[in-house]
Amino acid sequence: MASSTINRFSTLATDPLRSFRFYVEFENAGETPIDGIAPDKWTGGFTNVSGLNITTQSIQYREGGYNTTVHQVPGMTTFSPITMQRGVLYGNAQAITWMRAMFAAAAGDGLATASASKTFRVNLKIYVMDHPNAGPTDANVPKMGFKVHNAWISGLNYTDLNANDGAILFESMSLVHEGLSVFFTQGTGTNSFKARSGDATNPAAPTAAAGTTAAV
Repeated sequence: MASSTINRFSTLATDPLRSFRFYVEFENAGETPIDGIAPDKWTGGFTNVSGLNITTQSIQYREGGYNTTVHQVPGMTTFSPITMQRGVLYGNAQAITWMRAMFAAAAGDGLATASASKTFRVNLKIYVMDHPNAGPTDANVPKMGFKVHNAWISGLNYTDLNANDGAILFESMSLVHEGLSVFFTQGTGTNSFKARSGDATNPAAPTAAAGTTAAV
């Protein structure tokens, strides 16, 4: 009897992707920037990202003379809101700044800062990073990622303030968007994730210049 050619022993290369190490890269999806300033980009490390769901509506119809089954055709596609959670970092006001910009635009007052682009919508790339002990010496190598299109912040929550416990203060933001796609990489150094300035969650990230803030 011929032996099976399937390798029964797992290796690092065959292990499923782990979800405990990832970054989210935000890029302003605006129109032509004001005063020639390039669209804002910033990066954040998050402890939890949920809501990466796609659902397509099913439309049923019956065909005359074909009375045994009902036909199914695809209808509109909806994307679930995405929720991101991270620990509150001292001096990092990205989420509340983004929320204020959305409020100002909805109220007809324009955006909160003159240097911001003409929209509060952003495109996101959510990177699932490689195992820290695998592959190239550069640990910041993405294995796969999610692209989120035309997103804007619809909710911002902070954990309760309770002096009777020693819990970490967390910030949770909800985003609605208009598209979700998935991409995979080769896991090589050529696809290395480059953290941007203002990323206080990544020790390897460059530090923002004095007097500057990461706009959201």
